[in-house]
Amino acid sequence: MEEGVYGRQKHFHRADLLHGKCEDVPSIVEAVQFHGVRTTKGDALLQEVAELYKSSNVDELVKNCHLAAKHLQEVGLMENATALIDTAPSKNGYIVNFAVREPKSFTLGAKVGMSTQGDADMSMHAARQSFNGRGEVADASYTYTVKGDHSFNISMSKPLLGWQRYSGLASSLSRSFAYLPWNKANLEENSLILAYHNNFWGRKLLQQIRLNAIWRTLLATKDSAFAVREHAGHTLKVSAEHEYSLDSRDRPILATRGVVVRLGQELAGAFGIGDAAFVRHQLDIQAAAPLFSKFFLAASFHAKRIESMGENELHLLDRVYLGGQSDLRGFMLNSIGTRVDNSCLGGGSAVAGAVHLYHPLFPLHSLFAHAFIASGPPQKSAVRTVLCTSSPRPAYSLSGSVASVRSRNIMRDLVESQRISVGAGITFIFKNILRLELNYVQALKKTSNDSFTRGLHFGAGVNFM
Repeated sequence: MEEGVYGRQKHFHRADLLHGKCEDVPSIVEAVQFHGVRTTKGDALLQEVAELYKSSNVDELVKNCHLAAKHLQEVGLMENATALIDTAPSKNGYIVNFAVREPKSFTLGAKVGMSTQGDADMSMHAARQSFNGRGEVADASYTYTVKGDHSFNISMSKPLLGWQRYSGLASSLSRSFAYLPWNKANLEENSLILAYHNNFWGRKLLQQIRLNAIWRTLLATKDSAFAVREHAGHTLKVSAEHEYSLDSRDRPILATRGVVVRLGQELAGAFGIGDAAFVRHQLDIQAAAPLFSKFFLAASFHAKRIESMGENELHLLDRVYLGGQSDLRGFMLNSIGTRVDNSCLGGGSAVAGAVHLYHPLFPLHSLFAHAFIASGPPQKSAVRTVLCTSSPRPAYSLSGSVASVRSRNIMRDLVESQRISVGAGITFIFKNILRLELNYVQALKKTSNDSFTRGLHFGAGVNFM
């Protein structure tokens, strides 16, 4: 309800009372007004709502107003936007009012969390929202883990505005220091990344282009193998990445239905720029489908191939790795591949797959019995029964393998070096932004040199196989 002319009260009704029923009622938009704007530029608002003036009937106007309000929020121009359609004195005339709240101009915060390696970390960040009045964001963050890893990052992003346009530019400048347990070495990185993204086909198809300039320093430790020490020192990677992803899932972190396909390529060392020179191809597929009694099945496939373009051997930092709580659970992070003196040297090709069975626990914090069969051919099946107290419970079978960078028969090496693990546990999704897992894992197939631990494993992150 709003105060109208001469003090009369105006009552606004929900759009669904009219939507789909007024296709024959003509409309002429006489004005679009914004209430609550302080810093947003007028040209940015005009680009976002110009299409409203083309609405030919009331039904189309209602739909376009909803799309405009939603888009204002999704591109970062507004924190909240509500469209109110009012009649104008002229025949078939309408005035569109947007009641908006702009994002906070400056935010500052700190949080304690957990890294993808399971280490506790603390991060501090500061952000400036829409600092030029057109949805731009400047962000600075610092992260420190209990094991001594730390990183500092400054990033900026800018949406490319327009009617239902979902594209933008981004850049980041960062410096990080981390210990790589699979190489028994430390890594310092200084990077500059420029990125562009665009959406097609109702936002189901995403295109991303990235230009990377990364100065890397691999620092050997007293535990580093000689094969790792050979790669120690400074290297420069200048590369271009291109990725297409098609996503029809109902939610991004733990989907109950839908498919996502990602196809990416990276070219490094073109025209002789930088020390790294390779071509990388990567394919990721994830699919989920509902079954019976609220059960749903999920499957993942991952394949990666990287080839050196120069005379030098592929650098340790550019190779393919598998293992960890986000792909082959139970194996140490990035530990699958050629190993020398307890150090993993990675490979040139990798293939991995996973099958999960989930059942949501409802109500939350209640006990449920869960029985399942998980198999990884050619071994026999294993049966487990678990009592859980959190939300969805997964059963899964995972397999994967890595081929050496010197492999002469990639397919044979991938088949012969296959690892298989099975397990059961619980998965918790926090506000659809973080996934936590606690699983009991057993290996069905591994080698004597593998770093595998049977038992309970915890994982945290966003991207899981």
